[in-house]
Amino acid sequence: MGDPALFTAAAVDLAASDHSLQMAAFKLSLAWAALAAAAAAPGPNMVAVASRGLASGLRPALAVAAGVAVGGFGWAILTAAGLAALFERYPAALQVLGLAGGGYLAWVGVSACGAALRGAAPTSGLSPEGSPAGGWWRDMGFGLLVTATNPKAALIYASLSTLVAGVTLSPAILLMFAAGCSAILFTVYGGYGVLFSRGRVRRLHARWSVAAEVAFGAVFAALGLGMIAQAVGRMGG
Repeated sequence: MGDPALFTAAAVDLAASDHSLQMAAFKLSLAWAALAAAAAAPGPNMVAVASRGLASGLRPALAVAAGVAVGGFGWAILTAAGLAALFERYPAALQVLGLAGGGYLAWVGVSACGAALRGAAPTSGLSPEGSPAGGWWRDMGFGLLVTATNPKAALIYASLSTLVAGVTLSPAILLMFAAGCSAILFTVYGGYGVLFSRGRVRRLHARWSVAAEVAFGAVFAALGLGMIAQAVGRMGG
């Protein structure tokens, strides 16, 4: 017969381990649900995917969604690993990100508007043709850059990192958290890509292509200018 004390200690350790796993699963599920809700809301990522789906079809839209998903994976890793604390300690870094991201989106929007009015293909990532070096990787890079320079994305992932604090100390769980975030983003924005690349929707877009491209450009420019204004406002505050 074994020592009863050893069996008791083993049972306690097993119960504690099971409780920890349940807590980790609960926190991760809560964070993923919050991310899915945030991703479904309109914003730069959705506009980027929709514009590519309407102009070029499903494959380019899915490439943009994949870029957003890769960016989300990076944000999840970095913020959980300590970038959120860096932003909290040095808020100017978030302001710089807002200026850079806002400037990029504003440039994308103005370029798209100008090219649509001229009847030319812009090099901003919104065009059906893109540059000679276009294709899947260019569209994916566009999605990655849009989400990587979005300070709101930084704030969202910083909030999620506090929600899963403690459980992501394990490298395996941290990777699971980031991979789950990436999968959610690709599912949500890939769904938008499917929606906006449907034949009937694209035919309607083709009929009003110039007006649609100008509208998308104006939305991007407005989002960019809004991000710049927020960053400047934080500096003034």
